[in-house]
Amino acid sequence: MNVSRLLLGLFGIIVAGVFFFDASQYPRAAAQMPMIYSVAVALLSLAMVASELRLQRRASAFRETEGTKAYQSVATDEANEVPPAPKRWTAVAAIFLLAVGYVAVMTTLGYVLATALFMALALAILRTVKWTFALIAGAVLIAMICLVFVQFLGLPIPLLPSFL
Repeated sequence: MNVSRLLLGLFGIIVAGVFFFDASQYPRAAAQMPMIYSVAVALLSLAMVASELRLQRRASAFRETEGTKAYQSVATDEANEVPPAPKRWTAVAAIFLLAVGYVAVMTTLGYVLATALFMALALAILRTVKWTFALIAGAVLIAMICLVFVQFLGLPIPLLPSFL
């Protein structure tokens, strides 16, 4: 079982629930989009949890059927053994702490700077995408969120640092 996927799914459900109930306090027009997004995130997270639990059930059933097979030689078992995946708990913990810091400094640094800094640090920790793609995707994400939440919905998000 991939515990990190299971925990990520549960965390997604919790975050979606928090955003859903927080958005219910917005004005009716402004609450629609965040509520739709939170329901979508909750459903996708629920699907992730269900998928992981289904894979766990299949794996345990497969292990039970493997236990009834005849024993193989030790040499072939060692030759077919796959090395375990590296544990990335430190990266997960670091990104979680970055997310907490991101929420804490957003009002001081502003949405644009805080989001760009958070994304850059998180991607530097993960090292999963090239920097050119990260810059393009980050700029598009920041622009789209500004467009939707500030221009379209008219929510008061602090875009720039408070000291400017």
